[in-house]
Amino acid sequence: MTTTTAAVAAVAAAVAAAVAVGAETDPPAPRGSGGAGEMSVRRSPLLFALRLTAAAVALAAGAAAGQTGDPPAVRGLSLATEVASSDRAASGEGGTDVAVVIGNQDYAVLSDLTNTRKDAEAVAEMLRGFGFLVFEGYDLDKRAFENLLREAALNTRDGARVFFYYAGHGIQLGRRNYLLTADARFDEVHDLPFDSVTLDRVSILLGARARSQMLMLDSCRNNPVPDTKMSAELSAELFEARQGFEVFQPPLNSLVAFSTSPGATAFDGEPGGHSPYTAAVIESFPNRRGEDALSVLAEVRARVYETTGQLQVPWESSTLTERLYLVPEEADEAPALAAAAETPSAPDPAADTPALDDLPGRLALTVPLGRSIELAGEIAPFLDPGAQVEIVAPSRAGSATVSAAADTLSLSYAPRLSERSATDPQAGRLSDSFGLRITVGSEARDVQLDLQMEANSCDREAGELLDLQGVGLFRFPNELDPAEAERTCRAAVAEAPRIGRFHFQLGRALQAQGRYVDAYAAYREAADLGHVRALNALAFLHFTRTIDRDAVPIDLDLDRANALLDEGIAAGDPFAMHARGQRLLRMGETEAERERGFELLSRAVELGHTYSMNELGMYFLWRDGPTYQPDRGLTYLRASEARNDIYGSFNLGLVSLRGMDGSEPDFAAAARYFRAASDAGHPTAPSSIGRMILRGEIEGQSGGDALAWYDLGLSRGDPWGGANGAWVVLEHFAGALPRYEAAKRIGKALALNDPDAHAAAREQLAKLSDRAVDAGVQAILVDLGEDLVVDGAFGPASRAALASRAAANGLDMPEGMDRIARLRFAGQIYFAQESIRTDLF
Repeated sequence: MTTTTAAVAAVAAAVAAAVAVGAETDPPAPRGSGGAGEMSVRRSPLLFALRLTAAAVALAAGAAAGQTGDPPAVRGLSLATEVASSDRAASGEGGTDVAVVIGNQDYAVLSDLTNTRKDAEAVAEMLRGFGFLVFEGYDLDKRAFENLLREAALNTRDGARVFFYYAGHGIQLGRRNYLLTADARFDEVHDLPFDSVTLDRVSILLGARARSQMLMLDSCRNNPVPDTKMSAELSAELFEARQGFEVFQPPLNSLVAFSTSPGATAFDGEPGGHSPYTAAVIESFPNRRGEDALSVLAEVRARVYETTGQLQVPWESSTLTERLYLVPEEADEAPALAAAAETPSAPDPAADTPALDDLPGRLALTVPLGRSIELAGEIAPFLDPGAQVEIVAPSRAGSATVSAAADTLSLSYAPRLSERSATDPQAGRLSDSFGLRITVGSEARDVQLDLQMEANSCDREAGELLDLQGVGLFRFPNELDPAEAERTCRAAVAEAPRIGRFHFQLGRALQAQGRYVDAYAAYREAADLGHVRALNALAFLHFTRTIDRDAVPIDLDLDRANALLDEGIAAGDPFAMHARGQRLLRMGETEAERERGFELLSRAVELGHTYSMNELGMYFLWRDGPTYQPDRGLTYLRASEARNDIYGSFNLGLVSLRGMDGSEPDFAAAARYFRAASDAGHPTAPSSIGRMILRGEIEGQSGGDALAWYDLGLSRGDPWGGANGAWVVLEHFAGALPRYEAAKRIGKALALNDPDAHAAAREQLAKLSDRAVDAGVQAILVDLGEDLVVDGAFGPASRAALASRAAANGLDMPEGMDRIARLRFAGQIYFAQESIRTDLF
């Protein structure tokens, strides 16, 4: 039995013990409850993923085993070593160049290819030689493709060059190009989003923070799905899969290189060799260092045209505003030397100036896990002006660079980050090593730096999923410990006030406690420091209707929210894409606005963003919507559930309950889905279970069970739990439970934002006497810890208790409240003290 199920059972047992009822059948559900709450699916957000399997490979590379000699000297570094001036490009985060290389050759259903894996391996090796941090994958299914893109996006620093290479099956539908995943089946016309990756969306996602990007496609080898038609856009129109690729306009400062001309076929090459195109690429680029990419591609085109007997003509599409170089002319096979006329002061200089001979052969450093870490201060005490430093043994799990600017040495290290759930005890502990050679005059000394990286507790407690300026650790909203997250993030902000992500994560902790004004201030500081995800958080506080604006002085400002989201979209934040896309798809006044909403949500889906899968799934399952395509909707919801998103489970429960896909309702399946969602913290699933019990759709459950489920939902901030729970008290347990139990639940429901639930609660309120209403206020105060007798005599002691609790929770008690206003105010005090998790809605 799960924790929440056990809690519900305990409450139900308590109700059963207190109430003597012998009814074999339940009374009818309260009026409106059959759809209440559930039917608001189109109006309330259903989009927060609360469980998701992170596809993350541990960043390994510990210090080399079996080394001999003296043990390394051990040093510990503070957060100050992380580049911390800002999260923007000006922060000096570093422009580590990133390459994504994919070779799909062995397909589960589609025809296999011959040389694509070998082609991709050769390109990956070439790019490593050019200094790129390479993310490579072979025979990737959809989930693996998503995860590789997410990892690459996480490691793309502002100002980087990005290179994307794909060898495998590709098709065009309409005017878009699709890269086919190794598990592609195309069994149904709606399978395209989960059997492929859309090229132009990849370009937008990877290029958002890059200075320039180059995409290379050696993938027009044949059409593996002839005569296949698929849905690809918002409408129900089907597009025929065609051979080859369509030229498209990529983002500014992009170069797209196709292995052949639009619509044509590219050759595989002889088995065991390379394709003509990749063979020319790996021959031409290394031999023409210092030449811009377009010039080298002209030679590639000539080579391919000649070797294929004039049958294949490579093609490019460019929006470059400056020359793009894969490897600058001055670069060599080994990193260039950097002169250091002056070096930063040592963190703790000794009284005597150390000499180069004093530098240990191995230096073990414990450093905070960050996006970019400055290490020059660790060797600075041993260097004289004019010393030269070069990297002679490259990092195995990151990127180390040495440079000298303004006569100051910089030794910058960027770890290779990967997404991992912070609930994993091993997450956030990485290791790496690299070797330096330091030359002073004729004297040279080699030193190995062994790095042990430990994530800051703030990152462990409050990192967010898909935060492309984080360190890869994340917790879902239902996994946060708000108080601990606040404590650790306040400490991090105090130690490193210029790192924007710490302010953002502090905001998450504060918002989870219902401290919206404080959260807004933290998000604003993070945004001012350049942390992009904070823009989405600010927008949410401006547009959400789960906040009581009478109690929280943050304006409901949709225009401001949209402007913040558009800024986040431009910076490549998938959460901003989701939030803006959701609003446009639901509330767009024109077809163009709805199509833009679909496009933004689809971009987020490319990175495996389950919130957007849920939104698109319910959109296509909306019978009264403009595009009812139930099979298409189910495709999105099943993909979300497969990624362990509880809203995917909850929405599938709604589909089963109502037969939204055109099938007969399946109550057993609906109950399973709702219980799974509730067990993981879903705020409204408990009320859905309560309604099913009262309608007789779950066997063996009583009214006491229904009331327990409603109370669980109310405790999570679902006002329908209060409205319908009050109905159960009055109608199912009339004479058995005191009527103030209904009033108490009504007061809490009225304190939460849902006009429909308010109306239902007021219907029940009309059945209560004034004394029962006043007793309901007293009962809420008792729930808050006041020592009162619940008798409905609301005298001086009760008034004093109400005023005291209001003041303790920062609320001003209005003058001249009537009974109902006082009941609602008591509910507001309750949720100010026992804050709900609006971040779960």
